[in-house]
Formats: sequence, C-alpha cells, structure tokens
Amino acid sequence: MPARLPKFRALSIAATCLAFFVVGGLGRLALGARLTAWDQGILDTIAAARTSGLTAAMQALSTIGGGEVAIPIGLLVTILLDRKQGRQVAVCYGVTVLSGWALNSILKAWFQRPRPSLLAQLDSVASYSYPSGHAMLAPLVFAFGAMLLARGTSVVVTRLWWTAGWALALAIAFSRLYLAVHYPSDVFAGLAAGTGWAALGVVVYSPLDPDRPTTEPSPKAGFTTGSSSLD
Repeated sequence: MPARLPKFRALSIAATCLAFFVVGGLGRLALGARLTAWDQGILDTIAAARTSGLTAAMQALSTIGGGEVAIPIGLLVTILLDRKQGRQVAVCYGVTVLSGWALNSILKAWFQRPRPSLLAQLDSVASYSYPSGHAMLAPLVFAFGAMLLARGTSVVVTRLWWTAGWALALAIAFSRLYLAVHYPSDVFAGLAAGTGWAALGVVVYSPLDPDRPTTEPSPKAGFTTGSSSLD
C-alpha cells in the first residue's frame, strides 16, 4: 500500500481538478436559460411523483443533511476518528469538512443563482441555489467520514461503510430535488464539489498511510544488512 501512495495522490489531485472544472463550467451554464429549462423539466417530473409519506422522508433526509445537523455529526465523527485512527486522520476530516462548508458559501456568492420558483418549495431557504450546500456537505460528512472510519477493517466491512456513506449522501442530495429547493445541476455540482474537496483533503493530509515511507526496503538490502550483522 505505501508504494502506491504517490499514484493515489496523483489520482486525488486529478479528481479535484476535474470536479472543480465541472463546477465552474456547469455554473456558467446554470446562469443561462437553456440549462434552467432542462433542470425545470426534471423537477416537474419529480414533483409529479410526490406523496405524503415520501415527502416526510425527504424532509427528514434534508434535515440530516443541513448544517445544523450535519456539522455536529461531523464533529462527532472527528472525535471518533481521533480515538480510532489517530490525530492526523481526525484533523484531516475535521478541517476538510469545515473548510468545504465555508467554500460552499463562497461559491454560492460567486454564482448567485436564484432558487427554483415554478414549483411549491417544501422547505424554507434563503441563500442562493448553486451549488447545493446539502449535496456538497453530504459526501464530506458521511461518505468521506465512512471511508476514514472504515480504515483497517475487513474488505466486507469497508464496502458496507462506503456503501452506507454514499447511499446517505445521495439520498440527501435527491431530497433537495424532491423538495424543489434546488435544480438538478445545483445538486450535481454540489456532489462534484464535495467529492473533489474530500480528494483534496486526502492529498493535503495524506491520512491513508500517515508517516510511512513510500517504498519498501528491497530484499537485497535486507540480506546485506543481515550479513553485516553476522560479520
């Protein structure tokens, strides 16, 4: 695993660059009429499938994904990571989540896209629409947190953690469409930005293999050392 760390960092950097290229390009399109009309068509289709039970579930998911709940959950995960995985991983997670939350506010202020207005919104909102804060925060808090909490476990347990984290993140993102408080492009950009920011956190803090060399000593070197000790 340590020998693959430079490659992993390169892939993480590439993912971050791609994510924010998508966010920037999609953001420019989101301010135009063509993408907004396409977005509105998807919202109309989703709204036609609304039921009282599904609405209650989507409102609950949206509450979980909001900063008032997600950030405290993130702080709890930070404490668990500090105890289970060590200080470096905990700092990586905590700083990445909080800075990602702040970055979303900056992006919203930059693009200043209005919220959808042609459908009844099932949640109260006051900020700009692009990118979705819920969709950006969910991969950071839940998917990234699950990935780090799963370090050192079996393959099966790791996959379960990853699946649960991403399932919750995607469900929270979809809830914002269902409640008609975001366009699909807002949510897609939020997921991309959150995933890219998590990848950047991995690059900066290198939590997957902290304080370990990137290459293993060769068998020849070990044999030579052993021969010297015998002499």
